[in-house]
Amino acid sequence: MKDNQKYTVVGMVIVALIILFVAYKFFYSEDVAKAEKVQGEIDALVIRENELNEKSANRPMYESGIATSKDIIDTVLALYGPGNTPEKTIMLIVDLCKMTGVTIPNVSFQNDTLVYASETLNEKGDPELKIFQGRTNISISCGYTQFKKLTDYINSYPERMNAENFSITYDAGTGQLSVSMSVNLYAVTDDKHEYVAPVIEGIELGTDNIFKTYEPPVVDEEGELGTEGQENPSTQSISTTETSDNSEE
Repeated sequence: MKDNQKYTVVGMVIVALIILFVAYKFFYSEDVAKAEKVQGEIDALVIRENELNEKSANRPMYESGIATSKDIIDTVLALYGPGNTPEKTIMLIVDLCKMTGVTIPNVSFQNDTLVYASETLNEKGDPELKIFQGRTNISISCGYTQFKKLTDYINSYPERMNAENFSITYDAGTGQLSVSMSVNLYAVTDDKHEYVAPVIEGIELGTDNIFKTYEPPVVDEEGELGTEGQENPSTQSISTTETSDNSEE
C-alpha cells in the first residue's frame, strides 16, 4: 500500500514537472521573447525620441542655416545668364569691339553643353536646375592696351563668363597682337531665369557681311580709344560658323 502511494506521489511530481516544462516552453518562454522584443523596440524609440527632441531644440539654427544657404545659392545663380543664343553672342562681340577697340576677324559658335543638372525634379520630371556652357572661339587683332581692356571686359561682364585656350602671337612689324581664345558664357535654366532676346539696332539681317553697319572706334598708336568711329575693313567681314552635332540642322 505504501509502495503504491509512493509511486503515485512520484508520478504526480513527474506530471507536474512535465506541465511546468510545457508551460515554460510554449507559454512563458514565448512571452519572455515577446517582452524582450517589445523592450528592444521601446529602447530604440527612446533613442529616436531623444534625437528628435535634440533636433527640435536646434530647429531655429537649422532653419537659419537653410535660409542662409538658399540666399548664397540665389546670389551665385544671379551671376548666370538666362540662356545663350547666336544673336546674343553676336551682340556681345559687337559690344566687346566697341568697348575695347579690338578687331575680331573670325567668330565660331559651338552648341551649348550641359555641365550640371540638379537631382531635384520638377513637375514634368526634368531637373529643376540646369547649367549650360556656351563656347565661342574668336580670333582677335589688337594692341597690348586693348588686350588688357579685353580681359577687363570679360572679368567685369555681368553674366558668368571666362576665357581659356589662349594663343598670342606678337607682330614686331606692326606692334599688334594676334590672339586666339575660347570664351565660355554660362547660362542657367530654372523658374527664376527668363531669356530675353537682345535688342539689335542698325544691323541688317542676313548672313553676308553681318557687321557692315558697325564702325569700330578710332585707336591711336598706343592702343587708346578715340572719340570718333572709322571704317575698318578687317572688322567689316566677320565670318561666323556654327558647329552642330546634327547634320540635318
